[in-house]
Amino acid sequence: MRRCSCRTRRLSLKDSIRSGIGRIPAWLLVAVSAAGFWVLSHGMTLGPGTTVGYVEERLHSVGPVQAGRLKEVRVVLGQFVKAGEIVAQLDTRPLDLRRQRVQAELAQAKATLVAEQDQQDAQLQRGQIQAVRAHADVQRMRAELREVDQSVKRLSTLKAKQLVRLSEVETARRQQKSIAADLSARPRASSRELELMGLRPRPQSDQQRRLEERLGPYRIAVSVREAELAELEYALGELTLRAPVDGIVGAILQRPGDALNAGTPVITIVTSRPGHIVAYVPERQIRNYQQGAVVNLRKVGVVVASLRAHVVELAPMVEEVPVRARPTPTVPMWGRRIVVKLDEPVPLLPGDAFRVSYR
Repeated sequence: MRRCSCRTRRLSLKDSIRSGIGRIPAWLLVAVSAAGFWVLSHGMTLGPGTTVGYVEERLHSVGPVQAGRLKEVRVVLGQFVKAGEIVAQLDTRPLDLRRQRVQAELAQAKATLVAEQDQQDAQLQRGQIQAVRAHADVQRMRAELREVDQSVKRLSTLKAKQLVRLSEVETARRQQKSIAADLSARPRASSRELELMGLRPRPQSDQQRRLEERLGPYRIAVSVREAELAELEYALGELTLRAPVDGIVGAILQRPGDALNAGTPVITIVTSRPGHIVAYVPERQIRNYQQGAVVNLRKVGVVVASLRAHVVELAPMVEEVPVRARPTPTVPMWGRRIVVKLDEPVPLLPGDAFRVSYR
């Protein structure tokens, strides 16, 4: 009996639906079909020259440039942040240990440089002293030879007058020959060549240049450590994630303790251009939305006065309309992207939807 009653109810429901459809006038069905065809053929808009737009939003992903482990997130969803404000922090312990090692190596390299500078400076000074002595010996011998030459001339004159003995003259001449032989044994060259041989003292500037050349490798070792330390400091700074722009935290994609790869988004910050609305216009209506054209904006689902704006940007190509800008989300649609700007700015939230219509 129960099965029979259920079947009877189903049959009565079908009969009711059929009878209800049968009561609809044929002209009304034709009108609904025509209206549907008109909507489809006019870009699926809700009225002549009307399209859907929304406040332009820009998404900025904040993530690390190197792999690491997320230590903390310092913002919450919907929080307003300023450019440069810290929003998240990665674990810095591995890089801290490397920095300590490089700092120790840098201190060691600097100490080696100082010790080597003292040693090389002392060695150059000793060489300079030896060159001064050699140069002084040559000058002394030349002065002595001049005196002996004069003595030989004087004794020769006196010998001619029989005022001195021959032995005195011969002794003076032997001394003259000995000094001359010592001088002739000395290298004969230019002043620069004598300086290079260590037989003549060098200028102070030359000594300083030689010292810098000898210390060059040690200074390079210090520079290498300093560059490595600067690189680590930069890497440590990159582990502190900061907001790139002023905006609102739109999404927190990772949690403390997560292992992150380079480039993994951690936080999304939403910004917008004040007073700018993006819309996608079907090709059939694009002639009504040329650059500079005046349009009306009305918030979707809110009964408020319309806002006046004008077109400031017009995309050069036709593209697929995003789902949120389609009258029917499941039906694909193509159009040209336009950007309109309010004549009088009003507070708007990124993503606010509007009906855009031309005048």
